[in-house]
Amino acid sequence: MFLRIVLAVLALVTANLAHAQTPAAPRPTIQQLFAAASADPANIASLLIEGGAMMATLPADQARKLGDSLVPFCERAFFSSERFAGMDRLGLVLHKVEKGENPTKICQRYKIGAQMLQYLNEGFDERKMRVGQELKVLDLSKGALEIDVSKSQYRATVWRALPQGGRALVMYPPVGLGAAESPTPIGTTTIAKRVLNPPWTDPATKVTYLPGDPNNVLGGYWMALDSIGIGRSGIGFHGYTGAPAEDWIAKPASHGCVRMLQHDIDRLFYVALEGTTVTIAD
Repeated sequence: MFLRIVLAVLALVTANLAHAQTPAAPRPTIQQLFAAASADPANIASLLIEGGAMMATLPADQARKLGDSLVPFCERAFFSSERFAGMDRLGLVLHKVEKGENPTKICQRYKIGAQMLQYLNEGFDERKMRVGQELKVLDLSKGALEIDVSKSQYRATVWRALPQGGRALVMYPPVGLGAAESPTPIGTTTIAKRVLNPPWTDPATKVTYLPGDPNNVLGGYWMALDSIGIGRSGIGFHGYTGAPAEDWIAKPASHGCVRMLQHDIDRLFYVALEGTTVTIAD
């Protein structure tokens, strides 16, 4: 009996050693991840998670090229009505409308702006919303957004922190930043206030232009940053209609704010609510 027990133990140890010595499967290359996601949407989540992680390990110019290549998949996942297996890994879920719910309640539950329902559900009309209807939503109640602004790269990287660990890339838009005489401050802060169709006061003349005035250059969006952490008030994200995009995008031209193209600021405005962490670094 004792011999049988010894032999059984030795067999178990041998099996465990053999398992431990089995080489782990190699991680897929970025080319393989892109090919897999292009062939089957079920692989988009892995691409945005693994690809985003790879960006942090690459030299700046290579990271920028990779980020640009990931953008179309970000748009498919986070700003279109496309539904695919595994999207829950990114925090994208299907919500079944319950009695008494309206868009405001749904968005408050998931901590997103109301326009996200239009982005994520083609043809969405709140007047036709019905009990039992399934809506694609981004659930940020269990995993917040983080925004990194790189001054040297003129990019804003928007991440979705995943409950299971890691991050997924959500947006990677180019930005315009502060001119040499009014540089964009660095530091970590939060979005303090979001205003749709805000007035704008010209920093040079101190004249205030109301929403709709052609001299109001904010593009209809203002996302103010808390001065705590960056040492300056009056800094925020906004659109810009004061000059052609080629004159200011990816260039030092603002009074310190982060300028964005109209379609990018619209998306950021509705996906990043008050309290979202923003880090601006050189």
